[in-house]
Amino acid sequence: MTRKDLERGASSVEAAILAPTLILLLALVAAVGSAALGEQSVTTAAHSASRAASLATSQDDAAARVSTAFTTELSQQGKKCTSLSVDVDAGAFTTRPGEVAVVHATITCTMPYAQLAPIPGLPGTKTITVSTTSPLDTYRERS
Repeated sequence: MTRKDLERGASSVEAAILAPTLILLLALVAAVGSAALGEQSVTTAAHSASRAASLATSQDDAAARVSTAFTTELSQQGKKCTSLSVDVDAGAFTTRPGEVAVVHATITCTMPYAQLAPIPGLPGTKTITVSTTSPLDTYRERS
């Protein structure tokens, strides 16, 4: 037997071993990228919610606006939290007009991995926490 006869079919075996490995690697890269985009969606929605709170005229109104704006923005991006926690520090509304004031919002959203990554049926969840701030208009009336 010649050396050429001994190596016959070696490239088929190599392809059979490498192809699934490369496909798995590409799927992993796609899943990680999609998870990052999901986190970006939550961050964007949190910033929109913080801005909505800064447009409110009272602490109670600010807290209501944060939840509404966050869920609306997130649903427009095709995402939904299975668990949502909103903490608004709206103490800035107690400052007098003319003073610099900032509204702080911390949003914690738990999403299933299946919603974040393109792999259906992926088990588990990811908790994403975003803290944002938005300034109040310095000369607007506050309650």
